[in-house]
Amino acid sequence: MRKEIRLQHSIYIILLLLNLTFSCSNNESADTAFKGSNIEIPYENGLLTISAITQDIINFRYSDSLTYGDRDYAPILTSSVNLQVEKQEDNLILSTENIELFVQLKPFSISIRDVNSTEKAYLISPYGRNGDTTSIQFKLKENEAIYGTGARALPLNRRGYKLDMFNKAHYAYQMGSVLLNYCIPHITSSEKYMLLFDNPAKGWMDIGKTVEDELNFSTLGGNMSYYFINGDSYDDMIAKYTELTGRQQLPPVWTFGNLQSRFGYRNQKEALSMLNKSLEAGYPVDAMILDIYWFGPELQDGQMGKLDWDAEKWPNPKEMIAEFEEKNVKTITVSEPFFTLKSGRFEELESKGLLAKDNAGNAMQIPYFYFGNTGLLDIFNADAQQWIWNQYKRMDEYGIDGWWVDLGEPEVHPDDIIHVNGLGQEVHGAYGHEWAKMLYEGYEKDYPNERLFHMGRAGFAGTQRYSLIPWSGDVSRTWSGLNAQIPIMTGIGMSGIGYMHADAGGFSFVEEANPELYTRWLQFAIFTPVFRPHADEVVAPEPVTWPEEVQKNVKPAIELRYKMLPYNYTLAWKNMTSGIPMARPIFMEYESIPDTLISEYMWGEDLLVSPVLQPGEVIHKTYLPEGVWYDLHLNSQHQGNQWVGKTLAKDHIPVYVKGGCVLVTTPAMNNTTEFTSENLNFTYYYTENSSENVVYFDDGKTKGAYEKGEYHLIKTNVQPNQTGLSITLNVEGSGYVNSPENRNIKFSLIGVPEPDNIMIDGKKAVFSMSDNAILFNLSLNKNSTIVVNYK
Repeated sequence: MRKEIRLQHSIYIILLLLNLTFSCSNNESADTAFKGSNIEIPYENGLLTISAITQDIINFRYSDSLTYGDRDYAPILTSSVNLQVEKQEDNLILSTENIELFVQLKPFSISIRDVNSTEKAYLISPYGRNGDTTSIQFKLKENEAIYGTGARALPLNRRGYKLDMFNKAHYAYQMGSVLLNYCIPHITSSEKYMLLFDNPAKGWMDIGKTVEDELNFSTLGGNMSYYFINGDSYDDMIAKYTELTGRQQLPPVWTFGNLQSRFGYRNQKEALSMLNKSLEAGYPVDAMILDIYWFGPELQDGQMGKLDWDAEKWPNPKEMIAEFEEKNVKTITVSEPFFTLKSGRFEELESKGLLAKDNAGNAMQIPYFYFGNTGLLDIFNADAQQWIWNQYKRMDEYGIDGWWVDLGEPEVHPDDIIHVNGLGQEVHGAYGHEWAKMLYEGYEKDYPNERLFHMGRAGFAGTQRYSLIPWSGDVSRTWSGLNAQIPIMTGIGMSGIGYMHADAGGFSFVEEANPELYTRWLQFAIFTPVFRPHADEVVAPEPVTWPEEVQKNVKPAIELRYKMLPYNYTLAWKNMTSGIPMARPIFMEYESIPDTLISEYMWGEDLLVSPVLQPGEVIHKTYLPEGVWYDLHLNSQHQGNQWVGKTLAKDHIPVYVKGGCVLVTTPAMNNTTEFTSENLNFTYYYTENSSENVVYFDDGKTKGAYEKGEYHLIKTNVQPNQTGLSITLNVEGSGYVNSPENRNIKFSLIGVPEPDNIMIDGKKAVFSMSDNAILFNLSLNKNSTIVVNYK
């Protein structure tokens, strides 16, 4: 079959070359190009096709008898615009409205320029081959910084590194780990362009390591299609990149609550008992995550892939899940792509031809897998996709609300294992991507109105469009493991992955419980896309299991997580509509800040989070960018462009609010099911500049609510002046099921001079002063105007 595909591919290339040669014979030169949506240029022994996807996105595809460039994994954008072509002696100038490509044919190179003829990128070699290795080479400028390449526990600037492009687990990793579970062959340049290599094969990204001024992307075969993306800013580039590769839909609102998890609850009684302890202690919980033991007690040489409840340890799973549901707690179960010989599934899958094969055509048995001799589901096989989706549908009947797919790199994946679409080494990076696609499309077909919760630790460029919620793998329970989370989360966010998070508290490696580390890790995790304490059972991850002193300092943080729901949910909505990640490096918002500052980050555009990353700190220093900033917990005001120190409190980490922000929060709650948006707190932090803010609400569960118009968007505009300030609030959208007709808002003004009076819609309002805050209430229907007049 593979030989037939190669033969057909070779015939196709020959016909293209014959056609191009005939066309060129009438135009006197084999290098002549033509106007249209693409241009085909003979190169080496194959064909380089250049096409314009948009005015700012260019696609390069190379193919010959040994190489294909006609497969699409990452992109979904199928549009095209015309390339204008101008021939100058032995050169070509290809252009869109925003980009110009100066193509030098002898020797071959392409200079990619903006509308001002400023060179942004320089393609040295569009394709090269050395034995089994193919490569693409770009030139780097002297001070050019390169970000991206996926989840790495490294400095954000990857210049000077040679990085494996091969999703791989690193057990108990710490800061400095160069290879983790989620690699992306995508980079963002400080010169304001991106490169996406749409090739999931085993490879390397050499970013000035071997040759100082060159970026070399090399793979063991695979697809030779890549994209140049032009932009004016980091936000602009991410928006265009996620237009090309897709954007993440809103997950169910309970995603942003406290997800209780451990490795693992060994039986039904233990799971129920631990949940009840948490609830009785007053901890809000939105989901229970059941790890590997739900289908059997053994780990090594166990029953992974059984995908059914162990009857002895979990005698009444439907009753248990129903009891969870009565407490408004969702259930998430783990599954993996591996089916061990003891799972009871291997023989069935083997007989149906649904497992990846060896070179003899038999289901490959992998003997060196930790959990026992195993087979690997060939997720690229349409029949295998339907089989595993049927298993998820069967499990859904128990009342399961979300899916956790573990080991999806896959954790063991021989280079020579054979899938229906290629060798393991050729398609490795797309395995988790294809699994996510299967789940997403299954939900789209069978549960079209439900939002998918799917947690996994591996994917590819564009997997965000399939609603994957990734986590950073089996991190070490150390301060170094904690330090690694900021560059992992913010670095991968620049490649369109907005929901990266960690096993809060650390997963493994260190057996001693460290109360300070645990406390500071959970306080940091409050300001990440998903809050999920998780660890091996050597050190229990649930807050209720820790001493009273720890709980006293952790519980307020978890309560704050719930109060922040309107802000966090709005960040998720912004990610859906723009691709901008929730957590981002500071230099994305303030380009004057060096990219070496990775001890703090922006949570949205309005909050600067400065985690405690070292033990024993008393005075914690934070660098504040330009502008006015306020301590979230103390309301104290600070001027930017300087380091500020703070005496650390035990019950929170330093977080600063940007002046001009209207921060919307909600009263404390026991669970996200209690959230109605009827009662809200609006806090405005004063600056002399005008500002606009939005907060988004829908029912938290209907897929496509925003696209259907089933939402409310409250826009706030603040206009300060010398005598006072005016605040206008406008509610947009047609609303949603059970959306409140009126919202009761407690308004706080921080840093505003003492007023003489406050007028709400022309009527004098009652206000009070407390702790540097001006307080008043209002009832909001569709719009309202507040005027604050100073004394």
